[in-house]
Amino acid sequence: MLRFFRNIRQGLLTQNKFSKYLLYAVGEILLVVIGILIALQIGDWSQEALYRKLETEYLERFVVDLNRDQELVEMAEEFLVSKEESLKKVREFIDDSTTMYVDSVMVTIRESAIVGTDLPSERLTGTIQEIISSGHLRLIQNIELRNTIINYYSTWEHQNLRIEKKRSDYTDLVFQITDREGFFQQNPLHKGKSLKGVLSDLKIEALFYRHFMKEANYLVFTDGRIQERKIMLETLQALIGEELNRIGTKLH
Repeated sequence: MLRFFRNIRQGLLTQNKFSKYLLYAVGEILLVVIGILIALQIGDWSQEALYRKLETEYLERFVVDLNRDQELVEMAEEFLVSKEESLKKVREFIDDSTTMYVDSVMVTIRESAIVGTDLPSERLTGTIQEIISSGHLRLIQNIELRNTIINYYSTWEHQNLRIEKKRSDYTDLVFQITDREGFFQQNPLHKGKSLKGVLSDLKIEALFYRHFMKEANYLVFTDGRIQERKIMLETLQALIGEELNRIGTKLH
C-alpha cells in the first residue's frame, strides 16, 4: 500500500504536475489524520467499555456487601427486641421488693445486659476501601449514587461511635451480682435472698437503678440508629439496582 502511494507521488512529480501533487499530498495528510482520529476513537471506545465493565463489577460487589449489612441490621433488630423484653422483666423485678434472687431472675438480668450490647459488626468493607484507595470511585457515573455510597459508609461508622458512647456500666454491675458461667451452680450465690437485698448488701442499689435506666435509654437510642441505617441501606440497594439495570440496558 505504501509503495502504491509512493509511485503515485513519483509519477506526479515526474510529469511536473505540481498542483495535482499538492492536492494529492493534502489528501494523503487528511487520510493520515482521519486514520489517527479513528484509532483514537476506537481507543476511547475500548477504554470506555473497560470503565463500564469495572463500574459494573464494583456495583455488583457492593450488592454482595450490602446484603451482608442487611443481615447484620436484621440480627441487630432481633437482639434489640430480646433486650427490650428482658429489660421489661427486670423492671418488674425491681418494682417488686419481694422478688427472690432465684436462677430464673438471675438469667433474665444477665440476658438484659448481654443481648444487644455488642451489635453484630462482621461487615464486608473490602469494596469501599478498594474503590476509594484506587481512585476508582469516579468510575461510578451517577453522581447521586456516588454520594449516597460515601454517605452510607461514613454514616454507619459515625453511628457506631455514637452508639458506643451511649453505653452504660449496667453490664459490669450485672456481672457483680450474677454467676456468668454457672460456676456456683451447685451452691448459688446470694441463695435465699431477694434482689433488693442482694443490691443492698453490695451497696450498689442506687447505682444499679441509675444504670438500668441508662441501659433502657441506650436501647431506645440504638434502635433509632438501626432504623435510620435500615432506611439508608434500602435506599442505596435500590439505587444500585437501578444503575445496574441502566448500564446493562445501555451495553446491550
